[in-house]
Amino acid sequence: MRKIWKNRPMWIALTAIVLLIVLAAFTANGNDRTEDGLFRSALTPAADFLHSVQKSVGGFFTRVFRPSALSEENERLQKTVLEQQMKLALLDETEKENARLSELLNFAEANPNMRFVTASVIGRDSNPYIDTITLNAGSRSGVTEKMAVITADGVVGRVSEVGPNWCRVKTMCDEKMRISVMVQRTRDEGMLGGIYEQDGEILGTLLYYLPGKADIREGDIIRTSGIGGFFPKGLYVGTVLSVNGEGKGTHDAIVSTDIDFLHLENALIVVGVDEAIG
Repeated sequence: MRKIWKNRPMWIALTAIVLLIVLAAFTANGNDRTEDGLFRSALTPAADFLHSVQKSVGGFFTRVFRPSALSEENERLQKTVLEQQMKLALLDETEKENARLSELLNFAEANPNMRFVTASVIGRDSNPYIDTITLNAGSRSGVTEKMAVITADGVVGRVSEVGPNWCRVKTMCDEKMRISVMVQRTRDEGMLGGIYEQDGEILGTLLYYLPGKADIREGDIIRTSGIGGFFPKGLYVGTVLSVNGEGKGTHDAIVSTDIDFLHLENALIVVGVDEAIG
């Protein structure tokens, strides 16, 4: 008895084989005689049981002798999940791109007197101030030097160099950039240019040359004045962060820089103005 118990795996295999043979005998015989039909009906529960045993045994041997099947299925599922994640990421990026372009489109529609070329940022200077960026629009799109570059959030800078399908732009972070501006509330005019920073962080740009008795306050809106002809009149530049009370010889105020030059992706190049903005 103990010898038989020691050979338990062999007996299990032999039993399974016998069961399979018996099941095959039942399923192979297609005779429709009445006595066979009665006999088959009586043994239907046993046949069903044997069939389930057959499927279980077959599945066991499939898993034992084809372990690669599970590995292949797992790899396929992982690939499917990765593909879905990539599609979701692409959809999210497309939605963000559409939102940025819609904002520019809304700005363009609100200023029908100006003609624009929409461009994407394809390069930035590696210095911490991002004083120069490269756009993917050039002379083939009607872009020339000194054209204004803007977004719905304000003035970006001015075109400094042009190629057939690209241009370089000096941004408001460039120390040499100067534009004529005015205080929207009082209409006092001045010059904006040069960055104001603390601990290596750009906090805004400097406003100079306001009239001596100019009334300027924190929160005042600064817009382009149109003087000089490079920037159309009335473009939003920023708001006054602080007023300098030290007198002449220094800047009059610090104006916010609302554009994130480090993450700027799209901009509008002003290629023509039909009439001044109010």
